[in-house]
Amino acid sequence: MKYLLALFLALVQTGCDPTVGKNVPEVDVPDTNVPDSSALQAYHIRGGLPNFFSKIKSGKEVRIAYIGGSITEANNGWRDLTFKWFREKYPVTPFYEINATIGGTGSDLGVFRMDNDVLVHEPDLVFVEFAVNDFGRDQGEIRKTMEGIVRKTWKKYPSADICFTYTLAENMLEPMQNGQYQSSAIAMEAVAEHYQIPSVHMGVEVIRLLEAGRLIFTGNPEEHPDKIVFTRDKTHPLTASGHPIYANEVTRFMQMMEGNTAQKTHPLPAALEKDNWELAQMIPLSQFKLNEKWKVLPASNSISKRFVKFMPILYQADPGATFTVKFKGKILGAYDVIGPKTGIVEITADGRKSTEIYRFDQWCDNYRKNRFFVKDLSDGTHEVTFQVPGTTFDKAEILKKRNITITNPADYAGYGWFASSIMLVGELIN
Repeated sequence: MKYLLALFLALVQTGCDPTVGKNVPEVDVPDTNVPDSSALQAYHIRGGLPNFFSKIKSGKEVRIAYIGGSITEANNGWRDLTFKWFREKYPVTPFYEINATIGGTGSDLGVFRMDNDVLVHEPDLVFVEFAVNDFGRDQGEIRKTMEGIVRKTWKKYPSADICFTYTLAENMLEPMQNGQYQSSAIAMEAVAEHYQIPSVHMGVEVIRLLEAGRLIFTGNPEEHPDKIVFTRDKTHPLTASGHPIYANEVTRFMQMMEGNTAQKTHPLPAALEKDNWELAQMIPLSQFKLNEKWKVLPASNSISKRFVKFMPILYQADPGATFTVKFKGKILGAYDVIGPKTGIVEITADGRKSTEIYRFDQWCDNYRKNRFFVKDLSDGTHEVTFQVPGTTFDKAEILKKRNITITNPADYAGYGWFASSIMLVGELIN
């Protein structure tokens, strides 16, 4: 890690790529938001981060939160590199990191996690990164969830600063090469502009290096010794060559804004989306009437131990498990764990025919945090029943999509469910 940090600091200070030893094109640091010569602008300062930098100058402890998916979750990635940069850049100031990242999740889960995973830690700055995992979602829905994150934060901590950060994957290259952000980032920019939140698209520099012939987006570094190879899997930046580019873009952006220091509260203007998700709440299953087929996994259980940071109490549902939620609103979902032993959940909403939701997919050779939402609910009062029927299906056939072979059938025996909380936007009816 010390070696990686040294490489990154060299990149920041000299503009040199640590992977191939050739100069990375210089990025001018503008004094204003005037676009540079390319069609894409990486940096939007807007209101800046005045409270954050003011607190740094005070010498008091500064708390930085990172909420996002696997790109931000990665060890020794841009999160680690930027946090270490802050500590190196401002050695007198004590910094505290709030790591609220969960791989494979977007802002539709992130908005529900804000209270318990971010705001409880009293952040001074919140980095929000969901542009890759939100890609493909409806832009209006992205605006609602991202706006919910903003309004939740500033309702509780109006002096906390927020910075949107955008990443990219290979399937998002075409719009970027045509001079536009990918659709998810466009939606997020609408929220950022409305609330004057600074944003940085970390992928703009990747596009510039790609078009200059300096970078291979997806490949094997050993096969391209004279190029920067950004990723092996089309999405996740390589530790040695991809993440330092992302981190460099963030730290350049920080240096643009560090001169703007002030202590002020952020006003909450009229909402951009009137039905945004600022009322999103995570409600533990303990608040619902569960039948005898439910049990709390003990703290010593390997699954509960793995997820205790974000799911302090995890329930196991055996076939026949059921409970009912009554609420006013239109957004309802469940925060759960899926993996080898999970199966199907049946949803019955307002007496309609039940819907089967599979809690097993081609990635379920391992356990991971996940979520799902009940579809087609109108705005109003609802009664929704969750049931685990124990219906069997061919797990081996599903895993074949990733060429995974079940070698120990006992690991996959069972069609139950592991759940932690119910997510709703609205009001719970007791």
